[in-house]
Amino acid sequence: MAKTSQELPLKVIFSFLFILMSIGSIGAESSADYKVLKGSLHKKGKVVIRVLPDTDKYKVVIDFDVEKKTFVPVPSSLLKGSKEFIFPNEFKTEAGYKELEKKQTMDIPKAKLQFVRRGDDGDLKNAYFLQVLPTNGKTKIDLVYHPSLPSVGWNKVTITFISPFPVLDGYELKAELRR
Repeated sequence: MAKTSQELPLKVIFSFLFILMSIGSIGAESSADYKVLKGSLHKKGKVVIRVLPDTDKYKVVIDFDVEKKTFVPVPSSLLKGSKEFIFPNEFKTEAGYKELEKKQTMDIPKAKLQFVRRGDDGDLKNAYFLQVLPTNGKTKIDLVYHPSLPSVGWNKVTITFISPFPVLDGYELKAELRR
């Protein structure tokens, strides 16, 4: 069956648009939303993890905003913040996590990565468990990575605060990927 003169140009246009969208998304910012689980000091919160577009580095930003419970003697400013980390490009895929598993620890700008273990996390089989230890010493971040997940591939994020305020020192903010 012969193609009509209008069908061929439409296929070419759609193919071209698809290629342009694919190229555009390579450097695009991606993000994932996380549900903050209730804690003894907070009632709700939001964590958004963004991968910033950069071809040379793998920049990840963790934004958190937690609403404390009434009468909690902690400044609200401590429960809101943003942390930016620059990972090696290999962490855009599972290859970086495999390398960390081999090395056990790895220094990145502003933090040290530490491999903890491999194991199952709910329905995710053979996930990677690791810690991010920021050099500022104010937090410790536990992550569960699985290559089947969107954006950074992190299923769970636990931020443990290291603070001069006794009520906040050791406090954990747990967040799970909204799937």
